[in-house]
Amino acid sequence: MTGIKKKLPDSNDRDYYVLLSFGITVITVGTVVFHILEKWSWIDSLYFTIITLATIGYGDLVPTTPLGKLVTVVFVIVGVGIFLGFLDIMMLSRVERRKRRLEALRRKKK
Repeated sequence: MTGIKKKLPDSNDRDYYVLLSFGITVITVGTVVFHILEKWSWIDSLYFTIITLATIGYGDLVPTTPLGKLVTVVFVIVGVGIFLGFLDIMMLSRVERRKRRLEALRRKKK
């Protein structure tokens, strides 16, 4: 079996896919909820969801219903936490890959 590499899934891979699926779920649920609660178009709801999760908040769309405001508070806390966790996993993966490359270069020089 030369030339075939078998990569066993490690915890970072599993965490990556779990957080990615949570992120997609948060975006989907946020879009649907804001479409229903605030009566926004699908595009406006998706736009608000992404702008809010990215913590940009242009202010052109603002929840007007009390329930919409409460949902936004929970949405921001949960969504930003998930996306920060996702970014953390991505960066850890890049750092580990970089360390392996440096180790390989050091071994080559010896």
